[in-house]
Amino acid sequence: MDFESKYHKSQVNGTIYITTRQVLAKDVQESLDLGAGELFLKYIHKNISPEMIIDIASELGEIYALRYKIDFSGESRGFAYLQYIDKNIKYKALNQLSQKFINKNLDIRVFNSINARELLLERVKAFNPIQVYHEMRKLSPFIMMRVFEHRPQRFFYIFEYQNNEAAASAHRDVRNIIRMFGPQAYISWLDRCHPVSSRYGKSNCCQELDLQLQLPDPSKCNCFRFKGN
Repeated sequence: MDFESKYHKSQVNGTIYITTRQVLAKDVQESLDLGAGELFLKYIHKNISPEMIIDIASELGEIYALRYKIDFSGESRGFAYLQYIDKNIKYKALNQLSQKFINKNLDIRVFNSINARELLLERVKAFNPIQVYHEMRKLSPFIMMRVFEHRPQRFFYIFEYQNNEAAASAHRDVRNIIRMFGPQAYISWLDRCHPVSSRYGKSNCCQELDLQLQLPDPSKCNCFRFKGN
């Protein structure tokens, strides 16, 4: 395979990216950028290169992107994310790709990626919700910020990002400056079972507010949201 003509390779912080050089239709590109067909590869030994993974995985179809995670020494952290241009190949890969790796003496396992893209910020004491909105916008663009007042003037902040990669980048950036939100402020991935998760605890009355408006009366609705720009 002529790797250089088919793929572009780059590195940003702890991720090696291998992406297709194909120019895709706009709707296909947008769907893939949202994480369509994403697979999670686990148990990647440090002697397994991104190119080795691409070489085997491409037997099932054209690769859109591989995100190969590395540590500070440049060695594999044991996992990666893979997408095919045809998102429907995901189902074939879930059934066949692990065995293809095993046939090449690579003990890599292939799983469905949940494409986690929500972060939970809590224990913020330094800023009010509108200030939190502006500070978070400086770091990474998000699709929506939802705020739940669980006690008087105590808030949970949920940030929804375009895809897992955008959320992971935001998670790293916020951790680097977390103390600006207060000595006990904490950022984490939003657990699916958390009561404020969009999957299990979305409030029916969650109001969308303009940044110039006052915060709602929590006795009427304890949830409000700001969309990212």
